[in-house]
Amino acid sequence: MPELTKSIKTGLLAVSLCAVASGCTWVKKNPGADRVRIAPADLVGSCKSLGTVTSNTVNKVTVVNRSTKKVQSELETLARNEAAKSGADTIVVRSPIVDGQQTFELFRCL
Repeated sequence: MPELTKSIKTGLLAVSLCAVASGCTWVKKNPGADRVRIAPADLVGSCKSLGTVTSNTVNKVTVVNRSTKKVQSELETLARNEAAKSGADTIVVRSPIVDGQQTFELFRCL
């Protein structure tokens, strides 16, 4: 019987980790981040570059990969938070997502 109990606990832990990995967003927007837009590179030609920021988030919980959409959303939120702190109003993606990390360029356009 103790083997069965251990097996049930292990199963519950695995299900919990999957739920966390796929459904939770751990990053919240800071004040001002809602006013920062994401734009394609061809629309920022007349804007002033304020530098770059590299955002990092968890892309895997133990051995379970998190949803690509959730990871991307968190990276964008982190970049918007940094942009708002830096006085930028626009961000442009400058790299693909690799291991939960992505680089953005910050601009002041408006």
